[in-house]
Amino acid sequence: MKSEYIRLVDSHCHNCLRCVRACPTNAMTYLHNEPRIEANDCILCGRCYAACPHDAKSQKSEFKQVLAWLKGGEEVILSAAPSFAVIWENIGALKNILIRRGFKDVEETAQGAAMVSRAYMKLMEEHTMKNIITTCCPAVNTLIEKEYPDLIDQMAPVVSPMIAHGRMIKKNHPDAKVVFLSPCIAKYKEIADARFAGAIDACVSMQEIVQWVQDELTEEEQGEWTEFEGSISRVYPTAGGVIRTLEENDNYEFLPVDGIERVRVMLDSIRKGELEGCLLEVNSCRGACLAGPLLSHFTHAEFSGQRRINKVARDLPRVTPGELPVDMKAVWKDDSTKRPVHTEEEIRKQMIAMGKTSPMKIHDCGACGYESCRAKAIAVLDGKADPKICLPEALESAQSLSNVVLDNTPNAIIVVDNELRIRDMNRSGRRILGFEMVNPSGMPLEGILPNDALLDTVRNIGRKTAYFHCYYDMYDKLFEHAIVNVPNQSLKVIILMDRTREPLQEIARPNMRPEPIEDPQQVSNDPMGRVQENASMLGETTAKSKVALLKLQKVINGEENL
Repeated sequence: MKSEYIRLVDSHCHNCLRCVRACPTNAMTYLHNEPRIEANDCILCGRCYAACPHDAKSQKSEFKQVLAWLKGGEEVILSAAPSFAVIWENIGALKNILIRRGFKDVEETAQGAAMVSRAYMKLMEEHTMKNIITTCCPAVNTLIEKEYPDLIDQMAPVVSPMIAHGRMIKKNHPDAKVVFLSPCIAKYKEIADARFAGAIDACVSMQEIVQWVQDELTEEEQGEWTEFEGSISRVYPTAGGVIRTLEENDNYEFLPVDGIERVRVMLDSIRKGELEGCLLEVNSCRGACLAGPLLSHFTHAEFSGQRRINKVARDLPRVTPGELPVDMKAVWKDDSTKRPVHTEEEIRKQMIAMGKTSPMKIHDCGACGYESCRAKAIAVLDGKADPKICLPEALESAQSLSNVVLDNTPNAIIVVDNELRIRDMNRSGRRILGFEMVNPSGMPLEGILPNDALLDTVRNIGRKTAYFHCYYDMYDKLFEHAIVNVPNQSLKVIILMDRTREPLQEIARPNMRPEPIEDPQQVSNDPMGRVQENASMLGETTAKSKVALLKLQKVINGEENL
């Protein structure tokens, strides 16, 4: 099943596999030369979206529905996640712009965050849970429900700040449409979750809002941060932000964990019984919500947002215990998917089929998107991975094939740079040109193949391969040249094919009558006639070479055989 929240734009995809490597749950697959998202395995962390350098991923958009509500005169209230500080200096500036655009009001989701902190404080006082794993991050919540269902009883039975704030707004404005301004793709799915139905009506990304009001962003909007009870909760989107809002508690130790990989390590530690009595603040994004995937296009703005939040939250008191005006309870469930179980023999056979026949062939480099070759083999058995995609094997195969061709071809292969200096020469080239005991690298091409026409051709070679014949006195050889340009590398390749020992009749006779050639001394004064026609086939640059023409004359007259 494909994901309805992250969409792939196939026309933009460069098949770079960057998204496959970025996915922490291997939900991003690559089969039949195209990427696909397995929705059952996806936790909507948005790593594939943020990692793609080609805009080949897009998130679900509900912005048109929001515009329709505004156009229709609906009462629309925006709940702005505190990570809005990545883009706007303060909430007052954002509120001024959006109210002019038709919104009834703009409130901070941080108000809901303050209620969540109160709920956590109550749990710590009750001291009935082995550990308390915060549940503000829907991507981590999904990860636990899918892959760590045995730890569900250690998830705080508390809704996220978004849901809490949505319920608060609905309580005060029953007829309002509540729209959440999100830095996170996973929030779209959380809104659609039946367990939280009715709290939020739609979700829009910060990038969508920026594009919508960009013509007003140049104005110096003025506005103040309005204080509310628990204003310290504006630090929620920073790493360790939830903990910063809580008073220290004797029952639980506070530990912040951000980044899916680190969260996995923490969850595995709980499974092993290594952690107990901890309140664990978890975030799927390294850097928490300020580094959310829908903020990834705002380069380095994460740190500007953190600076702004720290400035406004400095010296504010922590959240105090109190009443919860809305229902804060959340129920988590086992949503694990049944995966096929493969025997060791099946895995071994698949690894052999992938070329992993010895420890030296098992690279575990992760370039294919899987942490080990064994994990890749299991993914292939599951029908989620292409067994042919292995970077080390591809490089080794290409290098091996290249070496076989270069070492065994009878032709000389010379690589030169833009300065027409030798960069490399294969074994046959060194043998043919007499460099078996000398390294020709760095030598000028002119010193090895002194031919003006060749040098001009190499300098000006375009996309098409150029061919011509030339005889060299210094080698007493007739070469057919093939000159090839290497795109984007400032290199040219010259292939020399030795035609000296081939019957010259095969080259010369097709367009000639078997007539004697005149004395070579008279060639320069002769209109060339048939001789010039023949010589042009060997290259105009050697047409006046007496040695070549004498040899050619004898061959054509049958006086000499080669």
